[in-house]
Amino acid sequence: MHTPEAVFLKSLMEWVEAQKKILNAFKEADKELENADRLMQVLASRNACFHIARTIKGFESWLQNPLVIGLMPKEMADEVRRKLWDLMKEVMEFDIKHTSDFTNLLKKMSDEGKLPRVLFEKREEARRVPYTL
Repeated sequence: MHTPEAVFLKSLMEWVEAQKKILNAFKEADKELENADRLMQVLASRNACFHIARTIKGFESWLQNPLVIGLMPKEMADEVRRKLWDLMKEVMEFDIKHTSDFTNLLKKMSDEGKLPRVLFEKREEARRVPYTL
């Protein structure tokens, strides 16, 4: 018989194993990406964002679980908070730097007349013809 405790522990172990597999795949792909073209770099970055968001969403859900809230020792809660705050600051600092750098690049390209205008045009919404009899 599967007790609720056994089911919960099994799901935790499965999460850890899945995360290990994904992490190993990323580590192996890292070597291949060193010489990848621009498109592959962007796709790899999108994939990384997906897994970061998935992991953070998992942590957010984890920290709302009454079992975790009720049983996590203070030292463990401190470690989680410190690490998540460090990650948050690192991601936000990178976002600020990258967005600022890209803004400066776009400004320079704009000043030099090198921006493809077609990428900035608003798409006109398809006009809907009302259905009448």
